[in-house]
Amino acid sequence: MKTEEIRDLRQALGSFPTGVTVVTAKDKDGSPVGFTANSFTSVSLEPQLILICIDKESFNIDSFSKGGSFAVSVLSENQQHISTTFASPETDRFKDISWKSKTTGSPIISDSVAWFDCDTDNIIEGGDHLILIGKVREFGYNPQTPLVYLRGNYVNLGLEQKMLLAMENKNTKIIVGALIEWRKKIFLLTDQTTGMLYFPNASRLGSTSDEESLLGSLQKQKIHINEHYLFSVFENNDDKTSLIYYRTKVEDGSSITTGKFYEFDSIPFELLADDASRIMLKRYIAERDLNAFGVFVGKESEGNVEAISKTNQNV
Repeated sequence: MKTEEIRDLRQALGSFPTGVTVVTAKDKDGSPVGFTANSFTSVSLEPQLILICIDKESFNIDSFSKGGSFAVSVLSENQQHISTTFASPETDRFKDISWKSKTTGSPIISDSVAWFDCDTDNIIEGGDHLILIGKVREFGYNPQTPLVYLRGNYVNLGLEQKMLLAMENKNTKIIVGALIEWRKKIFLLTDQTTGMLYFPNASRLGSTSDEESLLGSLQKQKIHINEHYLFSVFENNDDKTSLIYYRTKVEDGSSITTGKFYEFDSIPFELLADDASRIMLKRYIAERDLNAFGVFVGKESEGNVEAISKTNQNV
């Protein structure tokens, strides 16, 4: 299979949203080992079976294929840092992680949404992966919101739901905007009166068929948005307007009818309409360079970056 075919297949498979798990076991010396996986599913309720997949090239492959047991912890949306840690080349992934053990002794991540402690029931060859079928010995769960992975990004469902409710509240003054990237360029519109630059925005997110909404106005400008992720939520200090900004990328920005895409290193920041826009765009560029994103939540001049999200092809 050619490199581009593998990439396209990965993108197609990534269109299926999944939860995120950490799969753990003990190595031959009794030390904890683990990796991040979204290839996890239920197999049977009677008997109680689940499965996970592990790359044959994993340096922990012997611990999982010969160890006789493993555990699966389903992460909450507050545990993105744990997912990133267990998907990284860190040798000691447990040093800053709280965990416990149950029946089999395999580590279980504390405060995870659900966990399954399993004996290895069967191992099946599956191309470049091994399929481990586990017989559930003990399990638990709680009502937290799970971490979701979609198209190479983590999705914060709880925050998204809060923002959608806010946009539906007629008593709340809302501005919804978008940071649109194409080939490491950012799309900005120009105010014809002042000459200042600003991000596309509207009073609601809407749909492509609603020309007064953000998605509808972008569609009218021949900017086709397939997916968008929450990036910044803050309140204007002066008039208490709630501003909600999404980040997105487009495949082709050459056919736009208004505005302009600016190279990252040639953006005229002094022409941006306000300090909040300047700060937000500088944060976007810095996080794009790291290929890791957070969601800023707070007021215009202060707040916190929450729910770190990282584009990660190893999940």
